[in-house]
Amino acid sequence: MRKKVQTVIEDTKYVVNGNAVKLSKGETFTLGVTLPYNSSCYSQLVDSILYQAKSKGYQVLLLPTYYEEETESNYYTLLEQKMIDGLILTSRTKNDHLLEPLRFKGKIVSTEKMDNEELTMIYPDRKKAYDQLFSTLHTRGISKVMFTTKRSADQSQTTKNKLAAYEAYFGKAIEGEHYFTTIENYEDGRALAAEISARSSIPEVIYVNGDDTAAGVIFGMKQAGFIHKKDFTIIGEGNLPYSEILSFSTIDFAPQKIGASAVDFLLSESERLVQPEEPTIIWR
Repeated sequence: MRKKVQTVIEDTKYVVNGNAVKLSKGETFTLGVTLPYNSSCYSQLVDSILYQAKSKGYQVLLLPTYYEEETESNYYTLLEQKMIDGLILTSRTKNDHLLEPLRFKGKIVSTEKMDNEELTMIYPDRKKAYDQLFSTLHTRGISKVMFTTKRSADQSQTTKNKLAAYEAYFGKAIEGEHYFTTIENYEDGRALAAEISARSSIPEVIYVNGDDTAAGVIFGMKQAGFIHKKDFTIIGEGNLPYSEILSFSTIDFAPQKIGASAVDFLLSESERLVQPEEPTIIWR
């Protein structure tokens, strides 16, 4: 009988329907991960998720959102329709209201802090890191500090927290003078350097949201005749090789640990978890 069945399979070129098999088992062995877009600031987190999922026998579906709420909402239905077994959220729009009813239909974990304490979060305590950083700079007698972000304060809680921490130690922050938005990569860093170097006064410290951006600032400032650690000091985020090679300070937000923990939560029996991870400021 086995030989007859095998002959029919070969003659008809039959291929097993993987979706049907997964449906019959009630599991897809696939985890969804929403992220705004492909960027170096998410690379360590995504790598950690991919590795941990693979080690547990799961595959990962990356879901780019470009901060579009409708796109995010459409991805959430994948969980509701049982097309994925769990959903990991990275940076997103402020749409906690969409997640509240959905959490009863599948497992969701956010890798950044959300306002709704009923939702699962495994996230870096960025607010604490910002306060520690600006407090240290203020204690050291530094007064001219500039920082950058990707999104504005009304779009991002992260930016709002960074802005509040800055103003607690250095007074009112004016966009375009004390901080810049829409900054996110190496080329943005070079463009920012060109703008800064044209000013009559160079900031003592430039704190940027990404080590690749920091590398761009260093190169751009060098072209304009300003040397890192002599004319200004740069601080980045991510603890990428850039920071070690170019010897600048950075903040490690523990993405590897958070990514692995997010996968472990989705595959566990736990129903809810709120777990802040403490970032590390690496001074160089």
